[in-house]
Amino acid sequence: MHTAYCQALSLLIGWDQVADNPYPWEFGVPDDAALHRIEGLITHPGYPLPRERLRRMSQLKVVSTYGVGYDYIDVEAASELGILVTHTPNAVIAATAELGLSLVLASLRHLVAHDRLIRAGHSGHTPNPVFAHPLLAHDAAGQTIGIVGYGRIGQRLAHLLGLVGFPTLYTRAHGPIAGIDGYRTLDQLIAESDILVLTLPLTANTWHIMDAVRIAGMKAQAQLINIGRGACVDEEALVRALKERRIGGAALDVFEFEPRISDELTALDNVILSPHVGTTTWETRARMTREAVGNIVQALQGRPSNAVNLPSWTRSNPQPATS
Repeated sequence: MHTAYCQALSLLIGWDQVADNPYPWEFGVPDDAALHRIEGLITHPGYPLPRERLRRMSQLKVVSTYGVGYDYIDVEAASELGILVTHTPNAVIAATAELGLSLVLASLRHLVAHDRLIRAGHSGHTPNPVFAHPLLAHDAAGQTIGIVGYGRIGQRLAHLLGLVGFPTLYTRAHGPIAGIDGYRTLDQLIAESDILVLTLPLTANTWHIMDAVRIAGMKAQAQLINIGRGACVDEEALVRALKERRIGGAALDVFEFEPRISDELTALDNVILSPHVGTTTWETRARMTREAVGNIVQALQGRPSNAVNLPSWTRSNPQPATS
């Protein structure tokens, strides 16, 4: 009976909780000499799959991302080669939306700025001056949140923001959603929002969607928060706007050139920097592991799930597990 060889880049959190996992797995970055035998692969941005690498994986039937984004996989090449590309969109919703809420609140209430000011003014013997002159903030009800991208994460974030008391607006590529008020065009949303939150994937249409022109269209004290993909924001244009105080600030969990972050960003005091931690909770990582393994196992058994390019999947002969 056929054995399907599968590989993950590491022993993932919650691996021991995966119940339906009948195939043998190897862990670690694949050896180049062994690429030809891998049939199922779990990957992440640290191990991209360009066309050249995919061509060498002659037996690869299915790849799953470890997360919702798949911009580091050449989906066009995978489709031409008949390889199924899958991702884990459901596992990441709660944690990513909760991080978005955290960054909104931190930005609104100047939490990081107050921390810096208290530390800078600390002597241990005299009253700290920040207590006498704190930065004034706003109530939630007085700030309009605009969500750019209104998929699973955007809608979950809107729900959380509504519970806190924020008025929310949204925009999406496919227009308004029936029964959900608050739709605006992107430019309208930018003009009306006090805090603008990006929850977008990276595509040809979303690359630099927040460019110099759109950043210039933000309110003078508006905050830009990005929990989607770094390259959705023109980082150079954002740095200029922050340096010149043309917007109020930013909070970024993703960066255009990550894992590299520009010295200019780290030198600014009106930006909160977070190291792409939208999904870094124990519970979410365990769900991601179960979903990614499930993507591989189900595809190898002829039952694909969470597929990105299902119509192009031709390497789809089901492989039973060994008894």
